[in-house]
Amino acid sequence: MKYALLTVLILVEISSVYSQLRYWNDEFVPWIPKYANRTYMKCPNKSCTPDPLKHQWTREDCCVCRAKPLWEVPVDTTVRLQLEYTRRNGMAVVFSEEQNKSQYYSLYHSQGYLSQIPINICDFPNIVRIDLQSNQLTEVGNLSCLSMLDTLDLSYNKIHFIGNDTFLSLTNLRELRVTHNGLKALAPATITASSLQIFKADFSYNDMDSIEFSNMISESDFCNITFASNNISKIVNTNNFEIDPNKNYRGGIVDLVGNSFTTFIDFEKLGITDIAILGKVLSYGFVMPDVKWTCDCHMEPYLELAEDVIKRIWRDYFNISCWNPPEYRGKTIPDIVKEGRLDIFICNLTEVDKCPQNCTCFTQPKERRTVVDCSDVGLTELPPYVPQGNNLTLIFKNNNITHFGNRSYLKDATVLDMSGNKVASFSPEAIEMLPDDIALNFADNNFKKVPRAFQTLNPCKSKFGDVTIDCNCDTEWIKHWADNRGLKQCSNMSSYVCETDHGLIPVDEISTDDICKQENFMITSIISIILSLLSTLIVIIFGVVYLFRYEVYLLQRKYFLRNPASKVGCFLKYDAFVSFNDENDELRMWVLNVLVRHLEASGYRLFVPCRDLPPGSIKEEEILEQIINSRKYLIILCDYYQQNDITWTQIEWKYIWCHFRQCMERNIIVINFDHLGTSEQPDQKLRAFVRLGYDIDFSNRKHDLIFTVKLRLELHLKVYFSMETKRLNSWDTI
Repeated sequence: MKYALLTVLILVEISSVYSQLRYWNDEFVPWIPKYANRTYMKCPNKSCTPDPLKHQWTREDCCVCRAKPLWEVPVDTTVRLQLEYTRRNGMAVVFSEEQNKSQYYSLYHSQGYLSQIPINICDFPNIVRIDLQSNQLTEVGNLSCLSMLDTLDLSYNKIHFIGNDTFLSLTNLRELRVTHNGLKALAPATITASSLQIFKADFSYNDMDSIEFSNMISESDFCNITFASNNISKIVNTNNFEIDPNKNYRGGIVDLVGNSFTTFIDFEKLGITDIAILGKVLSYGFVMPDVKWTCDCHMEPYLELAEDVIKRIWRDYFNISCWNPPEYRGKTIPDIVKEGRLDIFICNLTEVDKCPQNCTCFTQPKERRTVVDCSDVGLTELPPYVPQGNNLTLIFKNNNITHFGNRSYLKDATVLDMSGNKVASFSPEAIEMLPDDIALNFADNNFKKVPRAFQTLNPCKSKFGDVTIDCNCDTEWIKHWADNRGLKQCSNMSSYVCETDHGLIPVDEISTDDICKQENFMITSIISIILSLLSTLIVIIFGVVYLFRYEVYLLQRKYFLRNPASKVGCFLKYDAFVSFNDENDELRMWVLNVLVRHLEASGYRLFVPCRDLPPGSIKEEEILEQIINSRKYLIILCDYYQQNDITWTQIEWKYIWCHFRQCMERNIIVINFDHLGTSEQPDQKLRAFVRLGYDIDFSNRKHDLIFTVKLRLELHLKVYFSMETKRLNSWDTI
């Protein structure tokens, strides 16, 4: 057995060596990559000539992986640069003993303590290969001057981050290796920018926990990009990269072996909102054979809609198997698809997702539904909330629910199972919430009345079981519902029996006379008409009252809300606050020279804002204070009293009306200076004064405007005391 095994190993080694010799002995011919103007490339002729009957790959695919630059064929012809340290901190320079600038240079230096790229590297722009493995480099550095650089190996260094501008100028870079560096992040589009065509990139054995989607997708061909043996658990898209449907993405192999993936890739978060766009990356191969997949709802949509696509994307597709949940561990994806069991791919929901306590909730993409199963959990009412979803399957059977109440989530339900409860009553709003095509089950409950709102539902999808109904005129609709919707065709769903004066009668056999006598119907109809008329009349009355609410208030205040005369007015500072538009010159002259002069001559204390406001005071606060200190309010209406640009009269009127409403002993006297009609007054409150005739017309035909104002203001105390003194004197004379 030992010798047999040794023989096999020797044969395998010989076969490998033979394959390499065949490759190197192959004739290399000039080849120019389709997406890069590299005229110095050579491709093996025989090994990269596919047999159409055997191979699916093209010559271009093969050359991308096997082509060599002319300085490597047939042997390495580059001139090696020498490196010399200039500082103990790892700084160095390079030099060459040959000064032929037409030469291709290469730099090899490993197991050293180089801390940065040699400072004079740009003196040799023809460098085509740099190998600086096992040094102390912490960053790639500036290599933009090396436009001919073909191969770069920085493995076994200490580079932890690479920015997306690091390689932008290296348009001829073909091979890149940055392994064993502790690399934590690779910026978006670092190796797939449109200016680059890197055939081989190796970032294996680093510490990345995520990888940018844009670093895996390129418009150009590549052989392989390796992210093996990192800690990658997710593919991210921080730069919002999107696959352009108008472009072709050639691609190659992306190696993700030895990472920490568990959840299926969410293509939608990666910018692939349309499953058809996956066809743009059909040439790619994502190698992930050792992933412990969680077979849940995230995986199902792509298995269902893109099965053929996934078979091509995952080259090891037939090795993909479930790890979680445990009951499906070891089952392969092809077996699950073949058995038609995509319904097992679900995601459980928790209380964080609004799943009711003690209930089981999950999303099931295959059935396009979210299931909420609260069977046998002791519910006494419908849960106040459930997880959000467009197609809810609600299972509330075998509980103690007595009332079917309204819940906002009912409008999204496609299945509702309320069987085995104690439902005796229904909320009409809850029934109206239910979609017309809902599958309903109310079997084995306690109700004896079926709400009329159920008539919009399909009786063949509404299961009520054996129901005995107290039939009367109000339940006559059930017979028509059964006849019109074909209840007999689905009699196994429900059996309705009417309890009448003649005994129990099946609803499809009952007549109108059995449940509703004609005279009762007439009385009911008359009562309904009367109630409808009364309702209409009430609506009209309320509408009129609302329209004329200020007029109603003024009448109510005048006749019903009058308080006994208050003595508060005796202690207020002013008898009246005069509000008018003082920008109207004619009006201002009349108010100050006529109205105010006569009233103050009669002993009335008046506050006129344009005359009495203290200079430097805060105008609005002063106005409010004097309105509070005034017993009455004298409003002089003119064309511009309530115009939008006259702000102070608006402020005055606002506070006046407020205190008028609060204090019953206060009153408003309106003088209609410009003879404004009802329709000409924009303010509804002032319009009410004019409409009721409570305003004083300036063109008073009796020519007693001032006297009328005094009457509205009521007699002043000084006048009152004068009259009382005269009366007492007359008694003394007698």
